[in-house]
Amino acid sequence: MKRFVFQLEDVMKYREFFQSQAEIELGKAVAAEHEIQTKLDEVAAQNIAVRTSVKGSVDFREINSAHNFAILLDQQKEYLLKQIAEAKIVSEQKRKILQDSMQKTEALHKLRERKLAEYHEAENKEEEDTADDITTSNFRQH
Repeated sequence: MKRFVFQLEDVMKYREFFQSQAEIELGKAVAAEHEIQTKLDEVAAQNIAVRTSVKGSVDFREINSAHNFAILLDQQKEYLLKQIAEAKIVSEQKRKILQDSMQKTEALHKLRERKLAEYHEAENKEEEDTADDITTSNFRQH
């Protein structure tokens, strides 16, 4: 009985490797996006804390200092918003690459399954033919 050999096994392994690399890259991109979002959340929290701390204050220096800090936080927020927009674009590109590689890998898996089923059918037919030949030869000898 011959062994099943899928001729595109090496291609399938390469595509699986490429898919795993795409998964890793997407994970990194999403992690970077989350990191930026965390920084944005921190800036928002600091902004609320600054505005709350000077509420009702009459000290001009404290109010001025808080105002300058709020301006700095707004600048940081704008910078982080640009960064997160870029990170989302990168994540989406990585997601598309992953989807494409998953489709290619899945197509090869389906082809392999189909070839394996054909192999098993051929093996079963060969066994049946062999059994029929043995039965027929035994019947003719008697």
